[in-house]
Amino acid sequence: MSGDWQPALKRWVEAGLVDAGTAARIRDFEAAAGGLMRQGRLALIVFGFGALLLMAGILLFVAAHWDALPPGGRFALVLALVAALHAGGALATRASPALAATLHAAGTAALGAGIFLAGQIFHMAEHWPAALLLWAFGAAIGVYLLRDWPQALWLALLAPAWLWGEWMAAQPPQAAWRGLSPAALGLFLLACAYLSARPAGSAARWRRALAWLGAIALIPAGIALAVANDVDWAMFGMQYPEVTGTPRIVAWTLAIALPFVLAWILRGREAVWLLAPLLWAVVLMQVSPRSEAGELAMYALLAAGAAGVMLWGLRDRQRLAINVGVLGFALATLGFYFSSVYDRLGRAFGLIGIGILFIGGGWLLERTRRRLVGRVQRGGP
Repeated sequence: MSGDWQPALKRWVEAGLVDAGTAARIRDFEAAAGGLMRQGRLALIVFGFGALLLMAGILLFVAAHWDALPPGGRFALVLALVAALHAGGALATRASPALAATLHAAGTAALGAGIFLAGQIFHMAEHWPAALLLWAFGAAIGVYLLRDWPQALWLALLAPAWLWGEWMAAQPPQAAWRGLSPAALGLFLLACAYLSARPAGSAARWRRALAWLGAIALIPAGIALAVANDVDWAMFGMQYPEVTGTPRIVAWTLAIALPFVLAWILRGREAVWLLAPLLWAVVLMQVSPRSEAGELAMYALLAAGAAGVMLWGLRDRQRLAINVGVLGFALATLGFYFSSVYDRLGRAFGLIGIGILFIGGGWLLERTRRRLVGRVQRGGP
């Protein structure tokens, strides 16, 4: 049970705003709710860890006996694993919804392994993005039938992975890593859409899962966006051709349109706010860090983007977005210090500077974070 509200409750009782009996009932209610929350989180951790161990054991068992099985036996084993996991999830629905969701999530994971193994068993034509599409289609069926947040999370991961694969497969072999910019922009905008999936007051678990996925992916996607357009392949002795034509036009269109469509589905008219990160990303992609001015501009834009995420969290009353923005600002500051300041100070003064930066900057950022989170909890602007 969190103790943040207890001093306030004590003041209310002393001021006569709340009587002693009501205060006691509030304490009992919060104690019970806190216990249930801890139990729910513990079950989530236990079941998640158990699912990982279960899948690892299944993979080891299949790998140990794979060569000894005929093609028909291999395919039957793959089907049996998927069916058994989903059947176990269906049987556990009434007894433990958390266990059922875990088994269904493991069954969707086994579906992906089964799709790729089936292609290997029967020597099908190689187009690996099609396997990701089938896997994403299976996750979409799981979302429709089960309405569980793990299935929504699988779909949110697999659909972009399929589009990424199609983009890579559509290019010439020597240019597969040349056109990173459309993919990086699409992933960045998608992470922004995921982060905004949970509006204030929403308790839907699938929205919370999408918001956490966006929070995890946003900073790496922003870094990839900053460097994707500035990779000098000639440094590695590689001369890759530029990808042009219809594949490039389709890639840029999907990279911009699909995150906006998803944001519209998740937030309605508030999807217009996705224009802000789009404009920020377009400006960032025009900056080259090969010069001192370009490097300074890049880190300034990264810091400004992190500040924008904090403001978005404050406006949307989401602590998660505020925390992500604070972390992004700290990483942008550290990146600028190590790339542009540390070498000029020397080893001793550089270490002193990083110590001061960690202590002073960390204190300022934590103080700012607490103030913003406090505004969110009070419901203020």
